Amino acid sequence: MTQVETTPHESHGRWKWDDWGRGPYDALSSVMLGPPFEGYLELDVEVDGEPWHIQVAYSKSGFAPRPRDNINASRLYEWDITARGQGESKLYYNISPRHPNLRHWQTGDRVNLPWESQFGEVDGVDVEYEPSNVEPERALELLPEIYAAIFEAAGEPIYHEYFRKPPHPEYSREWAHERYVRVRRERAETLAKSGVLQKVIHHLTDMEGVKAELKIDNREVINHQNRLVLDPASVAELLPGHTYGRKFEIYQLADPDAVSKDHPSYHPKVEVLANKKMNDGEAWAWADRQRVVEEIDETLMNFLAWDDIPLAPDATGVYVPDDHFDAVAREDHVELYPDPTPRLEVKTDHLLLTTLRDMSDTAEEIAGIVATDGGADVDELADQLGKHPATIYRAITDLGEIVDLEEGHVSYRVRKYREEIRALVESAEYAIDSYADRLQHVMGLADHVAECSPFQRWLAENGADLEFDQEGNPKRLRIDTILSWFKADSFETAQRVASEALEKWTRSGNDPAVLRRTSMTWTTPGGTTETGFVGAIADH
Repeated sequence: MTQVETTPHESHGRWKWDDWGRGPYDALSSVMLGPPFEGYLELDVEVDGEPWHIQVAYSKSGFAPRPRDNINASRLYEWDITARGQGESKLYYNISPRHPNLRHWQTGDRVNLPWESQFGEVDGVDVEYEPSNVEPERALELLPEIYAAIFEAAGEPIYHEYFRKPPHPEYSREWAHERYVRVRRERAETLAKSGVLQKVIHHLTDMEGVKAELKIDNREVINHQNRLVLDPASVAELLPGHTYGRKFEIYQLADPDAVSKDHPSYHPKVEVLANKKMNDGEAWAWADRQRVVEEIDETLMNFLAWDDIPLAPDATGVYVPDDHFDAVAREDHVELYPDPTPRLEVKTDHLLLTTLRDMSDTAEEIAGIVATDGGADVDELADQLGKHPATIYRAITDLGEIVDLEEGHVSYRVRKYREEIRALVESAEYAIDSYADRLQHVMGLADHVAECSPFQRWLAENGADLEFDQEGNPKRLRIDTILSWFKADSFETAQRVASEALEKWTRSGNDPAVLRRTSMTWTTPGGTTETGFVGAIADH
């Protein structure tokens, strides 16, 4: 199965070199201060066929000059280099000097920086980098080319090796990295309204030791900024082996209709950001950046997969290329993990089922009207049903957590509730009196189920899925793990899984004969798919 390649949005960090002392900084200062540039330069260059417009300017550092520094100023300058490329590609570098015994320009106090504890009493340079829509590795490759172009514009020679050696792998740090894919607007709406954002936050709600926050900003438009912030402990609960906190975000322009529907920005970005704020203020070493990228990519791919969004870039109506996101297949696949959140669906179904079981006749009538109309006012319901408004309010109370009542208007809290009830109202194929009985029949649950059944729990624990036909009968049991026919293999056997499914199904009060004639599919150790009837497999 192919997977779409992510693209960088922004990153931020700091590279450090002690290979040439302050040479790169001092050389740049010598050509930029005084004529012809007088501290400011603009030029256009082409690097590997890419056009870049470069601006160079100085900013004042917090460091006092050394006595031997040839500068008529109270503080050392730093050099800000900004380069703008095609589309929204942008590079920013800040080149700053480092030497032992750095002093504050105003107080004269020693500046508390880690340079000396890392490198000792040697000179060097520190380059803060902040590219947009450019890989940080590419930003590092472009730095010596852009740096050399400044000296070429000045007609001055420069030492060719400056910035062409790798920065220190451990002392150089990155503290922010964000990557994205662009998804069609309608697909992104499912992520926000009833998809992975709600599933994940619901999954973590009753877990001790985690911190997660769902931030919704739909003031201008759905999905303007919907963000799920996860601390490292939350991430570890969702994705095995992951250690960095992160933010999963759906970002839509505040006014996407201001652009053509054919323009990429009409469709939102789905992105993941890792930064030090979400990791107890800790940045990561430059040498560890690929691990962070892998965790970001795995988060994007798994969150999309858990919401049944195809990962293949050629999937119709899913991914939208832009100036930087090509919507192409990645060369190496990331690890996909079983969805840890299926119990949300079980809890949602259970809440709906128990609510419908307990509600009054008036509440049932209201449930149907609100489902078909998309919401209703209390006064309208009272007129339509010929009831006193107080009776309507009592019936709404019967509906409990499945509805919202705000300023006299009642609507369903979750789109799933509305869709389930509307389907039941409109369906005529079941000769069952109540919504609750219809829903329970469609769900394939026994009449006496009052809580999450053993079979539902078994499905959740095993990452399995039971599909039903149009008449509410089990059609296919899909097992999303590798199974073998042979006990000698290291994999679970198909026989044991089928037998366990039958046991849990029967313990939930269901007729075992129904599940025995249901087909079961799984993946073999060789990578092929096998299918058989549950009963025959269990008896094998």
